Amino acid sequence: MIIEGMNIARMNFSHGTHEYHKGTIENVRKAVDTFSEPRPIAIALDTKGPEIRTGLLEGGASAEVTLKAGEAIKITTDDAFMEKCSVETLWVDYKNITKVMAPGNRIYIDDGLISVIVKTVGADSLQCEIENGGDLGSKKGCNLPGIPVDLPAVSEKDKSDLLFGVEMEVDMVFASFIRSGAGVKEIRDILGEKGKNIKIIAKLENHQGIKNFDEILAEVDGVMVARGDMGIEIPPEKVFLAQKMMIGKCNRAGKPVICATQMLES
Repeated sequence: MIIEGMNIARMNFSHGTHEYHKGTIENVRKAVDTFSEPRPIAIALDTKGPEIRTGLLEGGASAEVTLKAGEAIKITTDDAFMEKCSVETLWVDYKNITKVMAPGNRIYIDDGLISVIVKTVGADSLQCEIENGGDLGSKKGCNLPGIPVDLPAVSEKDKSDLLFGVEMEVDMVFASFIRSGAGVKEIRDILGEKGKNIKIIAKLENHQGIKNFDEILAEVDGVMVARGDMGIEIPPEKVFLAQKMMIGKCNRAGKPVICATQMLES
């Protein structure tokens, strides 16, 4: 890959242990050392970020259930269902979901393949109707388009991963689901004095991030337009407008910009 032109190796911290990523980083650095002329290969740490995910299905990690349009489903935060999700009940890890959702709001699951409409809101659950069905596995991502979620900008896992990145002397951080300039500052504070030269690339993938783009741009070293999640959060036909706006502003500010994911989907 280096011979073919790879100049950044991205480590996806949504998956894998620190041990696993350490091995990959060492492999990349060993490969670079085999070249007779210097090859600058940056190591990028891609954070998991503040995502919302479903729980484990009753049948285990590899099981699937089929959700059918028109049927009822309960979305719950009751931890009794964390590893007992089924076709009737789906656990999510966002405890405040019942505080931010209202009847008529939509929840998109598994990259928007499945959508449900909220009918009623309870203390720890939402009664919903399946709008678009499909096969659902365990631990799938959820999007709440247009809903201002109050998840922390940096989770405990992200903190631990960032400190690991400082120890491994990574070159840059791809910061997932950045929604404000304050989120970028928080990451910079965690990287601290030892990690002050690590570049922060903000991944813009939701409505809040697009709205606060100017303050984010002022704080970051670069931007990634992450079209995949963005196409769920805002109408797909508006993704290219947001993309052009962000790329244009990055060019004018003289900051690097990456346009990524689902390039052929629109």
